[in-house]
Amino acid sequence: MRKSYKAIFLGLLLAVIYTACIPEGAEYVDELDIVYTNYSEDFNFTSQSTYSVPDRVIKITGDEIDGEEGFEPEFIDPVYSATIIASIRSNMNALGYREVDKSANPDLIILPSALQTDQVFFYYDWWYWNWYYPGWGFGWGWYYPGYFPPQVSRVRTGTVFLQMTQPSGISASDKIPVVWSGIMNGLLEGSRDQIATRITNGINQAFNQSPYLAK
Repeated sequence: MRKSYKAIFLGLLLAVIYTACIPEGAEYVDELDIVYTNYSEDFNFTSQSTYSVPDRVIKITGDEIDGEEGFEPEFIDPVYSATIIASIRSNMNALGYREVDKSANPDLIILPSALQTDQVFFYYDWWYWNWYYPGWGFGWGWYYPGYFPPQVSRVRTGTVFLQMTQPSGISASDKIPVVWSGIMNGLLEGSRDQIATRITNGINQAFNQSPYLAK
């Protein structure tokens, strides 16, 4: 599952970088936020009535999970966790669903998680210039006499994952169906309040672009 998360995340990150390179592109960091959603076309959302959501958001770290009894994973900052959960509740309630405790056999369970990654970008191969540079030969390359090479860029990004599951739909092989998923990705720049606002906007957009969820 971690590999799938990383593959999706890298794809979204490339899309963010591509957008940033377009002439007349984004002027503000929130314009680079990306929202992706997908769902099971065979699932009847209108027949579902109740949902449950945890009170904390898991932090995806890439560490091995031992699965021992009593184990708890890391959780993200409570400020952002509260923002994510409140946004989920607000949207689900507005769609006509009713929140219940996980022990009350909810029709749907929404599992939120988040990932923060620092990406470093600097790849510059001298062979890019072998078509032009006069006398270019094997073993040629660059050096910077008396000073350091160009500064490497670092970009801090954050991704929120939402998985809507159907507990009663568990298969014979103990697989629980994920009937809807949403991924919100963006650069983590600005104040805590600004980032929280963008998280809220991203989750709202995920629900807005999923009209089939409405009852």
